[in-house]
Amino acid sequence: MTGSSLQLLDFVWSSFLLLAPMLLLGLFLAGLIHVLISRRSILRWLSGDSLRSVTASAAIGVPVPLCSCSVVPVVAEMRKKGASRSSCMSFLITAPETGADSILVTHAFFGYVAAVVRPVVSFLTAVVAGAFCIGMIRDDSDASKAPGPQIGSHADHEHEHGDHVYLNAGQDDCYVSPAQLKDLVLAWLAQVAGRTAAAAGRIKRASQAEPKFRREPVAPEPEAAPAESSGSRADGPTLREVVRHVFRYGFVEVADEILFALLVGVALGGVLFLAIPDDLMSNEYARWISYPVMVLVGIPLYICASASTPVAAALVAKGLSPGAALIFLMTGPATNSGTIAITISQFGPRFGTIYVGVVIAVTTVFGILIDMIVIAAGLTLPVNLSGSQAPAIQLLQWVGALALIALTVWRFRAGALRSGWQEFLSNFRPVAKRLN
Repeated sequence: MTGSSLQLLDFVWSSFLLLAPMLLLGLFLAGLIHVLISRRSILRWLSGDSLRSVTASAAIGVPVPLCSCSVVPVVAEMRKKGASRSSCMSFLITAPETGADSILVTHAFFGYVAAVVRPVVSFLTAVVAGAFCIGMIRDDSDASKAPGPQIGSHADHEHEHGDHVYLNAGQDDCYVSPAQLKDLVLAWLAQVAGRTAAAAGRIKRASQAEPKFRREPVAPEPEAAPAESSGSRADGPTLREVVRHVFRYGFVEVADEILFALLVGVALGGVLFLAIPDDLMSNEYARWISYPVMVLVGIPLYICASASTPVAAALVAKGLSPGAALIFLMTGPATNSGTIAITISQFGPRFGTIYVGVVIAVTTVFGILIDMIVIAAGLTLPVNLSGSQAPAIQLLQWVGALALIALTVWRFRAGALRSGWQEFLSNFRPVAKRLN
Protein backbone atom coordinates (compact mmCIF):
# COMPACT_ATOMS: atom_id res chain seq x y z
CA MET A 1 0.00 0.00 0.00
CA THR A 2 1.39 3.40 -1.02
CA GLY A 3 2.10 6.25 1.36
CA SER A 4 -0.76 8.31 -0.08
CA SER A 5 -3.23 5.49 0.55
CA LEU A 6 -2.06 5.17 4.13
CA GLN A 7 -2.44 8.92 4.61
CA LEU A 8 -5.96 8.79 3.18
CA LEU A 9 -6.93 5.93 5.48
CA ASP A 10 -5.41 7.79 8.42
CA PHE A 11 -7.51 10.88 7.59
CA VAL A 12 -10.68 8.81 7.26
CA TRP A 13 -10.08 6.97 10.55
CA SER A 14 -9.19 10.20 12.39
CA SER A 15 -12.38 11.78 11.03
CA PHE A 16 -14.42 8.83 12.29
CA LEU A 17 -12.84 9.13 15.73
CA LEU A 18 -13.75 12.82 15.87
CA LEU A 19 -17.25 12.81 14.48
CA ALA A 20 -18.62 9.43 15.63
CA PRO A 21 -19.49 10.28 19.28
CA MET A 22 -20.98 13.64 18.31
CA LEU A 23 -22.87 12.22 15.35
CA LEU A 24 -24.39 9.39 17.39
CA LEU A 25 -25.48 11.89 20.03
CA GLY A 26 -26.93 14.08 17.29
CA LEU A 27 -28.94 11.18 15.86
CA PHE A 28 -30.40 10.50 19.29
CA LEU A 29 -31.29 14.18 19.73
CA ALA A 30 -32.93 14.13 16.30
CA GLY A 31 -35.21 11.34 17.51
CA LEU A 32 -36.08 13.26 20.66
CA ILE A 33 -36.88 16.43 18.71
CA HIS A 34 -39.09 14.43 16.37
CA VAL A 35 -41.15 13.06 19.26
CA LEU A 36 -41.19 16.03 21.64
CA ILE A 37 -42.15 18.79 19.17
CA SER A 38 -45.71 18.91 17.87
CA ARG A 39 -46.31 19.60 14.20
CA ARG A 40 -49.57 21.39 14.94
CA SER A 41 -47.97 23.72 17.45
CA ILE A 42 -45.29 24.56 14.90
CA LEU A 43 -47.85 25.43 12.24
CA ARG A 44 -49.66 27.76 14.63
CA TRP A 45 -46.55 29.91 14.66
CA LEU A 46 -46.01 29.81 10.90
CA SER A 47 -49.36 30.84 9.47
CA GLY A 48 -48.71 34.53 8.82
CA ASP A 49 -46.44 36.59 6.57
CA SER A 50 -44.70 38.41 9.40
CA LEU A 51 -41.27 38.78 10.89
CA ARG A 52 -42.42 36.74 13.88
CA SER A 53 -43.43 33.75 11.78
CA VAL A 54 -40.23 34.00 9.72
CA THR A 55 -38.09 34.12 12.87
CA ALA A 56 -39.96 31.23 14.46
CA SER A 57 -39.65 29.12 11.31
CA ALA A 58 -35.92 29.82 11.05
CA ALA A 59 -35.40 28.92 14.72
CA ILE A 60 -37.40 25.71 14.39
CA GLY A 61 -35.38 24.63 11.36
CA VAL A 62 -31.99 25.04 13.08
CA PRO A 63 -32.02 21.79 15.13
CA VAL A 64 -34.08 19.74 12.66
CA PRO A 65 -31.87 17.30 10.68
CA LEU A 66 -33.19 17.35 7.10
CA CYS A 67 -31.18 17.23 3.92
CA SER A 68 -31.75 19.70 1.10
CA CYS A 69 -33.92 17.20 -0.78
CA SER A 70 -36.01 15.72 2.01
CA VAL A 71 -36.87 19.22 3.28
CA VAL A 72 -38.84 20.01 0.10
CA PRO A 73 -41.82 17.67 0.72
CA VAL A 74 -41.83 18.76 4.37
CA VAL A 75 -42.09 22.40 3.31
CA ALA A 76 -44.79 21.51 0.79
CA GLU A 77 -46.80 19.84 3.55
CA MET A 78 -46.29 22.88 5.80
CA ARG A 79 -47.61 25.10 3.02
CA LYS A 80 -50.61 22.84 2.46
CA LYS A 81 -51.49 23.03 6.17
CA GLY A 82 -51.42 26.81 6.27
CA ALA A 83 -47.82 27.92 6.72
CA SER A 84 -46.97 31.13 4.86
CA ARG A 85 -44.54 31.23 1.96
CA SER A 86 -42.09 33.36 3.92
CA SER A 87 -42.08 30.83 6.78
CA CYS A 88 -41.55 28.02 4.30
CA MET A 89 -38.63 29.96 2.83
CA SER A 90 -36.95 30.32 6.23
CA PHE A 91 -37.42 26.67 7.12
CA LEU A 92 -36.18 25.63 3.67
CA ILE A 93 -32.83 27.27 4.48
CA THR A 94 -32.10 26.50 8.12
CA ALA A 95 -33.29 22.87 8.19
CA PRO A 96 -30.71 21.52 5.70
CA GLU A 97 -27.92 23.97 6.63
CA THR A 98 -27.82 22.89 10.27
CA GLY A 99 -29.11 20.20 12.57
CA ALA A 100 -28.40 18.72 15.96
CA ASP A 101 -25.98 16.23 14.41
CA SER A 102 -24.08 18.71 12.21
CA ILE A 103 -23.69 21.26 15.01
CA LEU A 104 -22.06 18.63 17.22
CA VAL A 105 -19.85 17.42 14.34
CA THR A 106 -18.80 21.04 13.69
CA HIS A 107 -17.76 21.31 17.34
CA ALA A 108 -15.66 18.15 16.96
CA PHE A 109 -13.71 19.53 13.99
CA PHE A 110 -13.61 23.29 14.65
CA GLY A 111 -14.48 23.90 18.31
CA TYR A 112 -17.35 25.63 20.03
CA VAL A 113 -16.95 29.04 18.33
CA ALA A 114 -17.60 27.61 14.86
CA ALA A 115 -20.37 25.41 16.28
CA VAL A 116 -22.14 28.58 17.43
CA VAL A 117 -21.36 30.75 14.38
CA ARG A 118 -22.67 28.19 11.90
CA PRO A 119 -26.30 28.04 13.16
CA VAL A 120 -26.31 31.80 13.83
CA VAL A 121 -25.34 32.58 10.22
CA SER A 122 -27.90 30.05 8.98
CA PHE A 123 -30.60 31.66 11.14
CA LEU A 124 -29.80 35.18 9.93
CA THR A 125 -29.73 34.02 6.31
CA ALA A 126 -33.16 32.46 6.70
CA VAL A 127 -34.62 35.58 8.34
CA VAL A 128 -33.30 37.79 5.53
CA ALA A 129 -34.70 35.40 2.91
CA GLY A 130 -38.07 35.33 4.66
CA ALA A 131 -38.18 39.12 4.82
CA PHE A 132 -37.46 39.36 1.09
CA CYS A 133 -40.17 36.78 0.46
CA ILE A 134 -42.69 38.89 2.39
CA GLY A 135 -41.91 41.97 0.34
CA MET A 136 -41.58 40.41 -3.11
CA ILE A 137 -44.09 37.55 -3.27
CA ARG A 138 -46.98 38.92 -1.22
CA ASP A 139 -49.02 39.85 -4.28
CA ASP A 140 -48.43 36.59 -6.13
CA SER A 141 -51.26 34.21 -6.76
CA ASP A 142 -51.98 31.79 -3.97
CA ALA A 143 -52.00 28.77 -6.23
CA SER A 144 -48.97 27.33 -4.49
CA LYS A 145 -50.96 27.03 -1.29
CA ALA A 146 -52.88 24.17 -2.82
CA PRO A 147 -50.14 22.23 -4.57
CA GLY A 148 -50.84 19.57 -7.09
CA PRO A 149 -50.22 15.87 -6.73
CA GLN A 150 -46.54 16.27 -7.46
CA ILE A 151 -45.94 18.22 -4.25
CA GLY A 152 -44.10 16.11 -1.78
CA SER A 153 -43.98 13.06 -4.00
CA HIS A 154 -40.45 13.73 -5.12
CA ALA A 155 -41.13 11.71 -8.21
CA ASP A 156 -38.78 13.74 -10.36
CA HIS A 157 -36.00 13.51 -7.83
CA GLU A 158 -36.50 9.85 -6.85
CA HIS A 159 -35.49 10.67 -3.33
CA GLU A 160 -36.09 7.53 -1.27
CA HIS A 161 -36.30 7.85 2.50
CA GLY A 162 -38.55 4.92 3.35
CA ASP A 163 -42.08 4.87 4.69
CA HIS A 164 -42.40 6.60 8.03
CA VAL A 165 -44.59 4.75 10.54
CA TYR A 166 -46.34 7.28 12.77
CA LEU A 167 -46.18 6.74 16.51
CA ASN A 168 -49.80 7.75 17.10
CA ALA A 169 -52.24 5.59 15.17
CA GLY A 170 -54.61 7.55 12.99
CA GLN A 171 -52.57 10.76 13.25
CA ASP A 172 -49.95 12.29 10.97
CA ASP A 173 -47.77 13.27 13.92
CA CYS A 174 -45.49 11.46 16.36
CA TYR A 175 -45.81 14.03 19.13
CA VAL A 176 -45.84 12.90 22.76
CA SER A 177 -46.95 15.62 25.16
CA PRO A 178 -45.04 16.25 28.43
CA ALA A 179 -48.06 15.13 30.45
CA GLN A 180 -48.38 11.94 28.44
CA LEU A 181 -44.65 11.25 28.75
CA LYS A 182 -44.83 11.82 32.52
CA ASP A 183 -47.69 9.33 32.85
CA LEU A 184 -45.81 6.77 30.79
CA VAL A 185 -42.67 7.09 32.90
CA LEU A 186 -44.59 6.93 36.19
CA ALA A 187 -46.51 3.88 35.02
CA TRP A 188 -43.28 2.18 34.00
CA LEU A 189 -41.62 3.00 37.34
CA ALA A 190 -44.67 1.63 39.19
CA GLN A 191 -44.46 -1.54 37.15
CA VAL A 192 -40.73 -1.96 37.90
CA ALA A 193 -41.33 -1.29 41.61
CA GLY A 194 -44.16 -3.84 41.69
CA ARG A 195 -42.09 -6.52 40.02
CA THR A 196 -39.13 -5.81 42.31
CA ALA A 197 -41.33 -6.05 45.41
CA ALA A 198 -42.90 -9.30 44.18
CA ALA A 199 -39.49 -10.82 43.47
CA ALA A 200 -38.19 -9.76 46.90
CA GLY A 201 -41.25 -11.32 48.56
CA ARG A 202 -40.73 -14.63 46.79
CA ILE A 203 -37.06 -14.71 47.80
CA LYS A 204 -37.93 -13.92 51.42
CA ARG A 205 -40.58 -16.65 51.59
CA ALA A 206 -38.24 -19.15 50.03
CA SER A 207 -35.50 -18.38 52.57
CA GLN A 208 -37.90 -18.74 55.53
CA ALA A 209 -39.46 -22.01 54.40
CA GLU A 210 -38.56 -25.17 56.36
CA PRO A 211 -36.22 -27.52 54.45
CA LYS A 212 -37.95 -30.68 53.17
CA PHE A 213 -36.64 -33.62 51.25
CA ARG A 214 -39.74 -33.51 49.14
CA ARG A 215 -41.72 -30.38 48.62
CA GLU A 216 -45.06 -30.18 46.93
CA PRO A 217 -45.05 -27.95 43.88
CA VAL A 218 -46.43 -24.54 44.60
CA ALA A 219 -48.52 -22.82 42.00
CA PRO A 220 -47.02 -19.51 40.93
CA GLU A 221 -48.74 -16.43 42.26
CA PRO A 222 -50.79 -14.62 39.65
CA GLU A 223 -49.06 -11.48 38.51
CA ALA A 224 -50.84 -8.20 38.16
CA ALA A 225 -52.41 -7.60 34.79
CA PRO A 226 -50.10 -5.40 32.71
CA ALA A 227 -52.88 -3.28 31.23
CA GLU A 228 -52.42 -0.15 33.29
CA SER A 229 -48.96 -0.86 34.75
CA SER A 230 -47.16 -1.60 31.48
CA GLY A 231 -46.23 1.98 30.89
CA SER A 232 -49.07 2.58 28.46
CA ARG A 233 -52.03 4.90 28.16
CA ALA A 234 -55.40 4.01 26.79
CA ASP A 235 -55.15 6.82 24.24
CA GLY A 236 -51.50 6.56 23.24
CA PRO A 237 -48.41 4.40 22.75
CA THR A 238 -46.46 2.62 25.46
CA LEU A 239 -43.19 3.96 26.83
CA ARG A 240 -41.36 1.16 25.06
CA GLU A 241 -42.92 2.20 21.76
CA VAL A 242 -41.91 5.83 22.34
CA VAL A 243 -38.30 4.88 23.09
CA ARG A 244 -38.17 2.55 20.09
CA HIS A 245 -39.59 5.28 17.87
CA VAL A 246 -36.95 7.77 19.06
CA PHE A 247 -34.16 5.36 18.20
CA ARG A 248 -35.77 4.25 14.95
CA TYR A 249 -36.18 7.80 13.71
CA GLY A 250 -32.65 8.84 14.64
CA PHE A 251 -30.65 5.71 13.93
CA VAL A 252 -32.67 4.35 11.02
CA GLU A 253 -34.53 7.08 9.14
CA VAL A 254 -32.11 9.99 9.66
CA ALA A 255 -29.09 7.67 9.47
CA ASP A 256 -30.29 6.30 6.12
CA GLU A 257 -30.39 9.85 4.78
CA ILE A 258 -26.89 10.92 5.79
CA LEU A 259 -24.58 7.89 6.10
CA PHE A 260 -23.74 7.48 2.41
CA ALA A 261 -23.22 11.22 1.95
CA LEU A 262 -21.17 11.27 5.14
CA LEU A 263 -18.80 8.61 3.82
CA VAL A 264 -18.51 10.49 0.53
CA GLY A 265 -17.78 13.70 2.42
CA VAL A 266 -15.10 12.09 4.60
CA ALA A 267 -13.44 10.45 1.60
CA LEU A 268 -13.60 13.68 -0.42
CA GLY A 269 -12.10 15.56 2.51
CA GLY A 270 -9.23 13.09 2.62
CA VAL A 271 -8.61 13.39 -1.11
CA LEU A 272 -8.61 17.19 -0.93
CA PHE A 273 -6.34 17.14 2.12
CA LEU A 274 -3.77 15.09 0.18
CA ALA A 275 -4.21 16.75 -3.23
CA ILE A 276 -4.23 20.44 -2.29
CA PRO A 277 -0.72 21.88 -1.82
CA ASP A 278 0.00 23.65 1.46
CA ASP A 279 0.94 26.93 -0.25
CA LEU A 280 -2.15 27.12 -2.48
CA MET A 281 -3.74 29.94 -0.47
CA SER A 282 -0.54 31.86 0.24
CA ASN A 283 -1.38 34.42 -2.46
CA GLU A 284 -3.72 37.24 -1.41
CA TYR A 285 -5.68 36.93 -4.67
CA ALA A 286 -6.37 33.27 -3.92
CA ARG A 287 -8.49 34.23 -0.91
CA TRP A 288 -10.75 36.49 -3.00
CA ILE A 289 -11.06 33.88 -5.73
CA SER A 290 -12.00 31.25 -3.15
CA TYR A 291 -15.32 32.99 -2.38
CA PRO A 292 -16.92 32.58 -5.83
CA VAL A 293 -15.28 29.17 -6.21
CA MET A 294 -16.96 27.94 -3.02
CA VAL A 295 -20.29 29.32 -4.26
CA LEU A 296 -19.92 27.60 -7.64
CA VAL A 297 -19.00 24.33 -5.94
CA GLY A 298 -21.54 24.49 -3.12
CA ILE A 299 -24.71 25.57 -4.94
CA PRO A 300 -25.14 22.61 -7.36
CA LEU A 301 -23.45 20.01 -5.12
CA TYR A 302 -25.54 17.63 -3.04
CA ILE A 303 -23.96 17.17 0.38
CA CYS A 304 -25.62 17.06 3.79
CA ALA A 305 -24.65 19.34 6.66
CA SER A 306 -22.71 16.66 8.55
CA ALA A 307 -20.89 15.42 5.45
CA SER A 308 -19.80 18.92 4.44
CA THR A 309 -17.96 19.43 7.74
CA PRO A 310 -14.96 17.11 7.17
CA VAL A 311 -14.60 18.53 3.66
CA ALA A 312 -14.48 22.07 5.07
CA ALA A 313 -12.03 20.92 7.76
CA ALA A 314 -9.67 19.56 5.11
CA LEU A 315 -9.90 22.79 3.11
CA VAL A 316 -9.20 24.98 6.14
CA ALA A 317 -6.28 22.76 7.13
CA LYS A 318 -4.79 23.43 3.68
CA GLY A 319 -5.11 27.20 4.07
CA LEU A 320 -8.66 28.03 2.95
CA SER A 321 -9.97 31.00 4.89
CA PRO A 322 -12.67 30.43 7.53
CA GLY A 323 -15.03 32.71 5.60
CA ALA A 324 -14.70 30.73 2.39
CA ALA A 325 -15.20 27.50 4.32
CA LEU A 326 -18.35 28.99 5.85
CA ILE A 327 -19.70 29.72 2.36
CA PHE A 328 -19.23 26.05 1.46
CA LEU A 329 -20.81 24.90 4.75
CA MET A 330 -23.89 27.06 4.05
CA THR A 331 -24.41 26.71 0.28
CA GLY A 332 -23.52 23.01 0.00
CA PRO A 333 -26.20 21.62 2.35
CA ALA A 334 -28.82 24.32 1.60
CA THR A 335 -29.04 23.80 -2.14
CA ASN A 336 -28.33 21.43 -4.97
CA SER A 337 -29.39 21.32 -8.59
CA GLY A 338 -32.23 18.88 -7.96
CA THR A 339 -33.67 20.84 -5.03
CA ILE A 340 -33.51 24.09 -6.97
CA ALA A 341 -35.38 22.56 -9.91
CA ILE A 342 -38.08 21.07 -7.66
CA THR A 343 -38.45 24.28 -5.64
CA ILE A 344 -38.93 26.36 -8.78
CA SER A 345 -41.47 23.93 -10.23
CA GLN A 346 -43.50 23.81 -7.00
CA PHE A 347 -43.26 27.35 -5.63
CA GLY A 348 -42.50 29.41 -8.72
CA PRO A 349 -39.40 31.01 -10.25
CA ARG A 350 -39.52 34.13 -8.05
CA PHE A 351 -39.53 32.01 -4.90
CA GLY A 352 -36.61 29.95 -6.23
CA THR A 353 -34.66 33.05 -7.23
CA ILE A 354 -34.99 34.60 -3.77
CA TYR A 355 -34.12 31.28 -2.17
CA VAL A 356 -30.87 30.79 -4.09
CA GLY A 357 -29.96 34.49 -4.35
CA VAL A 358 -30.26 35.22 -0.64
CA VAL A 359 -28.28 32.09 0.29
CA ILE A 360 -25.46 33.20 -2.02
CA ALA A 361 -25.51 36.87 -1.07
CA VAL A 362 -25.87 36.59 2.69
CA THR A 363 -23.40 33.74 3.17
CA THR A 364 -20.83 35.48 0.97
CA VAL A 365 -21.20 38.71 2.96
CA PHE A 366 -20.83 36.84 6.23
CA GLY A 367 -17.87 34.89 4.87
CA ILE A 368 -16.01 38.04 3.88
CA LEU A 369 -16.95 39.74 7.16
CA ILE A 370 -15.66 36.83 9.23
CA ASP A 371 -12.38 36.82 7.31
CA MET A 372 -11.98 40.54 7.86
CA ILE A 373 -12.52 40.08 11.60
CA VAL A 374 -10.14 37.12 11.75
CA ILE A 375 -7.42 38.94 9.83
CA ALA A 376 -7.83 42.21 11.75
CA ALA A 377 -7.68 40.43 15.11
CA GLY A 378 -4.87 38.10 14.07
CA LEU A 379 -6.94 35.03 14.91
CA THR A 380 -6.91 31.56 13.41
CA LEU A 381 -9.61 28.94 13.16
CA PRO A 382 -8.44 25.79 14.95
CA VAL A 383 -8.91 22.60 12.97
CA ASN A 384 -8.87 19.28 14.76
CA LEU A 385 -7.96 16.40 12.45
CA SER A 386 -6.61 13.93 15.01
CA GLY A 387 -8.04 12.04 17.94
CA SER A 388 -7.63 13.08 21.54
CA GLN A 389 -4.66 11.93 23.64
CA ALA A 390 -6.67 11.64 26.86
CA PRO A 391 -7.31 7.93 27.63
CA ALA A 392 -10.96 8.43 28.62
CA ILE A 393 -11.75 10.47 25.50
CA GLN A 394 -9.81 8.02 23.33
CA LEU A 395 -11.94 5.18 24.67
CA LEU A 396 -15.11 7.17 23.96
CA GLN A 397 -13.92 7.98 20.42
CA TRP A 398 -12.98 4.37 19.66
CA VAL A 399 -16.28 3.03 20.99
CA GLY A 400 -18.15 5.69 19.01
CA ALA A 401 -16.21 4.98 15.82
CA LEU A 402 -16.81 1.23 16.07
CA ALA A 403 -20.48 1.85 16.82
CA LEU A 404 -20.77 4.16 13.80
CA ILE A 405 -19.11 1.55 11.58
CA ALA A 406 -21.52 -1.09 12.87
CA LEU A 407 -24.46 1.26 12.26
CA THR A 408 -23.22 2.00 8.73
CA VAL A 409 -22.82 -1.69 7.87
CA TRP A 410 -26.26 -2.47 9.30
CA ARG A 411 -28.02 0.31 7.42
CA PHE A 412 -26.14 -0.36 4.17
CA ARG A 413 -27.21 -4.00 4.33
CA ALA A 414 -30.78 -2.77 4.85
CA GLY A 415 -30.69 -0.71 1.63
CA ALA A 416 -29.23 2.67 2.64
CA LEU A 417 -26.26 2.15 0.31
CA ARG A 418 -28.52 1.69 -2.70
CA SER A 419 -30.81 4.60 -1.83
CA GLY A 420 -27.82 6.83 -1.03
CA TRP A 421 -26.21 6.05 -4.36
CA GLN A 422 -29.45 6.74 -6.24
CA GLU A 423 -29.86 9.96 -4.31
CA PHE A 424 -26.33 10.97 -5.22
CA LEU A 425 -26.97 10.29 -8.91
CA SER A 426 -30.32 12.09 -8.82
CA ASN A 427 -28.44 15.31 -8.08
CA PHE A 428 -27.21 15.35 -11.67
CA ARG A 429 -30.41 14.30 -13.44
CA PRO A 430 -32.03 17.78 -13.59
CA VAL A 431 -28.86 19.13 -15.19
CA ALA A 432 -28.71 16.24 -17.64
CA LYS A 433 -32.34 16.79 -18.65
CA ARG A 434 -31.66 20.44 -19.42
CA LEU A 435 -28.56 19.60 -21.41
CA ASN A 436 -30.55 17.16 -23.52
